[in-house]
Amino acid sequence: MSARQVIIVEVAPSPNEHYEHLSLEGKIDRADSKIEGLRSEMSSLDQEIHKLDRKTKKLEKSNERFEDVLYREKWASRRALLSGFETLKRGEKTCLENEKQLAEMDLKSLELRKELREWEVYREELKASQEEIRFDEWMRREEGLAYEDWKKSKYSRD
Repeated sequence: MSARQVIIVEVAPSPNEHYEHLSLEGKIDRADSKIEGLRSEMSSLDQEIHKLDRKTKKLEKSNERFEDVLYREKWASRRALLSGFETLKRGEKTCLENEKQLAEMDLKSLELRKELREWEVYREELKASQEEIRFDEWMRREEGLAYEDWKKSKYSRD
């Protein structure tokens, strides 16, 4: 009868694996900082949009009131009416420019939101990879344990 022998072979982790783990953490940190920067930029852009929108609405109301006054004024001189209509024209032109600027700002806001979402997806993929690396490390440790120790062992995500 021959005695049976069990040989356990441990595979040493490659030297690059440690650097890959550190590199992964660096990429996650970089993604986090990029996300924070985008959120900050979006917040300031949203404030600018809100301010310009209020200003435009106020100007539109002012133009409407001014137009009503001009059309109701029967005894005003021709010069006063022409001046009033010229002022109204400039006000409406300003409103149109503001609305164009608002549309451009809304477009930029949408682009920022898209970029933010892409960075968030990228960060989640990196975190999933990091979790996979941790799990693989845990599995390698577990393979070398005796059966009783293995039964007691639990995987934690920390």
